[in-house]
Amino acid sequence: MEEKNTVENSKNEGEETLQKSVDEVTQIVETAAQTDSVLPDETKARNAHAKRREYLYAIAMMALSIAMTTIGAYISIPIGTIKITLQFLVTNTVCLLLGKKWGGLSVWIYIFMGLLGLPIFSQFAGGFSYVLQPSFGFLIGFAVGGQVAAFVREKSGKDTYLTYFVSSLIGLLVLDVIGVIYGAIIMYGYMHSAMSVWKFLVAFLLPFIPIDIAKCALSSLLCNRLYKFVKLPRR
Repeated sequence: MEEKNTVENSKNEGEETLQKSVDEVTQIVETAAQTDSVLPDETKARNAHAKRREYLYAIAMMALSIAMTTIGAYISIPIGTIKITLQFLVTNTVCLLLGKKWGGLSVWIYIFMGLLGLPIFSQFAGGFSYVLQPSFGFLIGFAVGGQVAAFVREKSGKDTYLTYFVSSLIGLLVLDVIGVIYGAIIMYGYMHSAMSVWKFLVAFLLPFIPIDIAKCALSSLLCNRLYKFVKLPRR
């Protein structure tokens, strides 16, 4: 009889132990489920906060870039019959540092602001009629060429002087092609100019090539020194 009672007591103790284990596992599962339901919300909140900070930082950097581009347009250095501005130096540096998205957007906003009438183009010009200027193609080239340069740099994934310089040269090529084609369309198609092709190239392209290459070298040096301080995803 005592042996029977001992067996029953052992059985009851085993059932109680098993039930406690089941309860503990259930509690752990419920806690994990509650944690999983909270973590996505916290993650979303952190991601949203990081995205807002990125946008605010990008807006501040673009505002600074537009201001620098405007100053670069105002600084005009006459060399003989041509005038050199610092716009390409600024826009190329901005696009390489901020990336094709934010950098390119800052240049496009600058162009749009000028077309709205703000006197922020070279020689304090502005207004929609500026699209009929032969040099307006180079403004478009600043944006497109800068974005191409940034794209090449981003594809390489490197922040070396050589990478910046090669990217800048490719962007310069795009800039010159767009600027020359647009200028020719306005000069010969709209103004019906009798200027020879050689004189056109001398007026719009050839004297600027060595100067722009020097700007590429200086821009690459600046980017190689400053990219570490730009806390913005370049994409």
